Amino acid sequence: MRDVLNHRGPDDAGSYIDGPIGLGARRLSILDVTSASHQPMKTNDASLVIVFNGEIYNYVELRRDHLAGRYQFSTRSDTEVLLNLYDRFGEDCVEFLNGMFAFAIWDRNQRKLFLARDRLGVKPLYYTVQKETFIFSSEIKSLLQHPKVSTEISPTALDQFLTYGYVLTAPTLFSNIHHLPAGHTLTWQRGHIAVRRYWDVKFEPREDISVQEHGERVLDLLKDSIRLRLRSDVPAGVLLSGGIDSTTVTALVSRTTARTKTFSIGFDAGKEYNELDYARRVAEKFGTEHHDMILDTRAFVGFFPRFIYHMDEPVTEASGIPLFFISDLASRYVKVLLSGEGADELFAGYPIYFYMTLIERYRRIPAVIRNRMLNPLLERFWPSAKIGKYTYLSGLPLERRYLNVDLFDLRRRDGLYSPTFRESLGGVDSVEPLKDIYRKNASSDVLTKMLYHDMKGWLPNDILLKADRMSMAASIELRVPFLDYRLVEYAATIPSRYKLRFGQTKYVLRRATAGIVPKEILRRPKMGFPVPLAAMFRGELGSYAQALLLDRRAEERNYFEPGVIRRLLNEHITGRADHHLLLWPLLILEEWHRQFVDSLATRRVAEIPRYSAAAAH
Repeated sequence: MRDVLNHRGPDDAGSYIDGPIGLGARRLSILDVTSASHQPMKTNDASLVIVFNGEIYNYVELRRDHLAGRYQFSTRSDTEVLLNLYDRFGEDCVEFLNGMFAFAIWDRNQRKLFLARDRLGVKPLYYTVQKETFIFSSEIKSLLQHPKVSTEISPTALDQFLTYGYVLTAPTLFSNIHHLPAGHTLTWQRGHIAVRRYWDVKFEPREDISVQEHGERVLDLLKDSIRLRLRSDVPAGVLLSGGIDSTTVTALVSRTTARTKTFSIGFDAGKEYNELDYARRVAEKFGTEHHDMILDTRAFVGFFPRFIYHMDEPVTEASGIPLFFISDLASRYVKVLLSGEGADELFAGYPIYFYMTLIERYRRIPAVIRNRMLNPLLERFWPSAKIGKYTYLSGLPLERRYLNVDLFDLRRRDGLYSPTFRESLGGVDSVEPLKDIYRKNASSDVLTKMLYHDMKGWLPNDILLKADRMSMAASIELRVPFLDYRLVEYAATIPSRYKLRFGQTKYVLRRATAGIVPKEILRRPKMGFPVPLAAMFRGELGSYAQALLLDRRAEERNYFEPGVIRRLLNEHITGRADHHLLLWPLLILEEWHRQFVDSLATRRVAEIPRYSAAAAH
């Protein structure tokens, strides 16, 4: 279980056994890289033992303000601070922590095991209870090494994956393996398990503060967040895309770090898939030591099996593959990377937020007028798949209309599921879980509801999952300064009209960084990290998909209608239609089954050959 996670901690390994309790740790040494900070770590009296993944950024202040004079320290690590903080405050210690973390503490005196996960879910933590045994780890593949672990596929979770692009509320794709939700703790004692939520974001807009004042406060918090996240005993750099978020991080880091190292990646598939020119201009502007690379389709397809292996939980984030390659490049120079994840979810950075608010206004027109007059006119004068999709969506309430940032069209699933699989769902609607999320902010405006949805679903289960797995696959620690919980809480006090204003996304962030970020970057529309999947499915990826999806093993799973799969592939490969948004999750799901389900009989995840970097340069 421990050593299958070698990529997460190649620097050191340790184990601890106390009767029925076993703890194992792999270490990526960032703070106090000496052997003194070896894990599992014990208190001086050996009454508490910890295994810990992540970083407590405010460990210096915690040690000074709450522990100095009470405890004797033998390391300079945040691990020892965390352990002693628990000794003093017990389970309430999580309230003091500013960081990304998943940890477990064994209390020998009380015979109690305490687990906790950070507020936003940057670091993963999974557990299962089988044959009267509680088993936990940072990744599912580690759990699968345990001889008592068996698995059961959850039809509901599989349906959620195809609906959202990730598993939203089900435990995982395995019905008997759970993730500890972000902002929660778990206590195990004498066979009893208690899960408790200790944090959630509350949207309470402050209308009495001007947009300028809000922007100034955002910038102050971001500066302090970066100051804390630059604490490291090893070299750090920045992932630079050339967009507003990563440029802001680069600008602020370069103010405090001499010759900041920056890293960028792009596809050799046209300007719409490549931001390298913008990234290079930013690097030149701030005098960074810049490194970039081009990723071609052969390298992308060649890495695909390892992408599935390292992701553990399948998500449809194709940008995870280039993220691995750039993390792998960065690992030659640094051990820590800062990135801009989270800014879009805090300040409304995705264009879809604007489209959804427009649709909400459009829905104010009586349905009979929309359906009989306006929708037909729109489809007649602007005939396109997008217009057809939006007119269809205008007939749906928000909780059925806004499922994810990629805006997957639920109608694409029609006819895909086999009768057997439909029956296994028992009539459960995969969109039903969203109602609880939207109900949390029932009185809020449309944008706030979408932002909360993305913070609770999309961010921890997709964006941060991808960021953690792909950076850790390259033994790189990725830090996300926009997700300092203080900044998240403050962003929730900013009115929606300061986030999305006259169609401009991230308005308050643009105002806040106007004197820092170059104008050409501030004025750029969001690009994200698009991957040329449609074209790839007409090349090597299409051949790969045919080999897997039309194989007997795939058909025997009896999830989908083979004839529909064959038609989708044929229409896409011949250029008669674009089905890549459906083919991609189907391909991911089949490869995941082969590695994590078919191979379980051998009590190990399938061995996947190392990728060849020959096609990446």
